[in-house]
Amino acid sequence: MRGTLASRAVRGRAVRVAMAALAVGSAGLLAAWPAGTAVAAPAAAQSASAQSAAPASARSVTAPERFHLTTDNENSNRQQVQATGPFTQDGYAVAGIFSSSHSVSRLVFRRGTVRLVTSMTSFLLPPPNTRTCKFTEQFSGSYVIRGGFGRYPHASGTGRYVSRIFGQVWKRHDGICGYAVVSFWQSTRTVGSLHL
Repeated sequence: MRGTLASRAVRGRAVRVAMAALAVGSAGLLAAWPAGTAVAAPAAAQSASAQSAAPASARSVTAPERFHLTTDNENSNRQQVQATGPFTQDGYAVAGIFSSSHSVSRLVFRRGTVRLVTSMTSFLLPPPNTRTCKFTEQFSGSYVIRGGFGRYPHASGTGRYVSRIFGQVWKRHDGICGYAVVSFWQSTRTVGSLHL
């Protein structure tokens, strides 16, 4: 992680939980994500337009599944998650180990768990504002859903995620931004397919 940002732990957690988990991250996934802002839809969703020439009775358009993960604790590997779409339910996400731009996380719901694998493809890590010491980071990429537990052992799906982090680090007496995080908010939004 860059030396001017809060800490290596913050960046590691941010990337891990991309969730977007969920780039889910995801992604994505933030503090005030504007309505209508969307992550690129997967190819499966785009195929709906290709079916427009088929008779109405032959069309089968599935609404996209979206996950929204949030946390205000940079030291926790657990986030709140809200699933909306064909599958709508609240739960929580547990981030797994991040390695080589990949992360495996668990989305835990009342009747079971979904295994989410995210792959980070891009990130923005600008330094904190020198006057306010506030910072914003963004991570994005793709995800696949590979099985689960409980009622969802055959869960599958693919999509994209965007994860954003808004925070502020401590400002030292000499006016230089330090490393201790004084405020933190991470939001990951995903959009894609989900088959249970």
